[in-house]
Amino acid sequence: MKTRYFFLFSLIVIFFGCSSPAKNLKTTYNAEANEGMIVGTICIEKKLYNIFTFNYCNDVPAINNYPNSKDSFTYKNSIGDFNENGNVYYLFSIVKPAGKYKFFEIKIYNNMRNDPSTIKIPIDMKFVVEKGKTTYFGELKVNTQKKSYTVENQLERDKKWFAEKAPQIQF
Repeated sequence: MKTRYFFLFSLIVIFFGCSSPAKNLKTTYNAEANEGMIVGTICIEKKLYNIFTFNYCNDVPAINNYPNSKDSFTYKNSIGDFNENGNVYYLFSIVKPAGKYKFFEIKIYNNMRNDPSTIKIPIDMKFVVEKGKTTYFGELKVNTQKKSYTVENQLERDKKWFAEKAPQIQF
């Protein structure tokens, strides 16, 4: 009986734990509610860690240093949407009311060894959400060893990747 429960539990963990990150993408927005969408990719160079959280907030001068309206998305124990040259790529979409926003921090967790650790990379990557539009952000490339990041325009490649994983999203 214990074996049966263990097997069922293992099957559930594998099914939900290994699902594709693209399945969690927001694919619609409500233009009547002043919403829009921003899409892009995140590249983790030479992925060594297992949990990545990307924090973003309103880009309002009064709250830049102390974001009070913050949101985030997390990739946890995931193989990613695409893998190329040892790098892991995730597709992302953010649906928010029209306005100015920014990524302000990347938190990287490592809990796979006996010595869990957290790395925080402060960033200042601004973006604008436009009412009724899907806007391309670009590729946010994160180097965990150097604790650095860059943004690159990979529009043609990303259009193909979104068409494959989330064809509902057009930009």
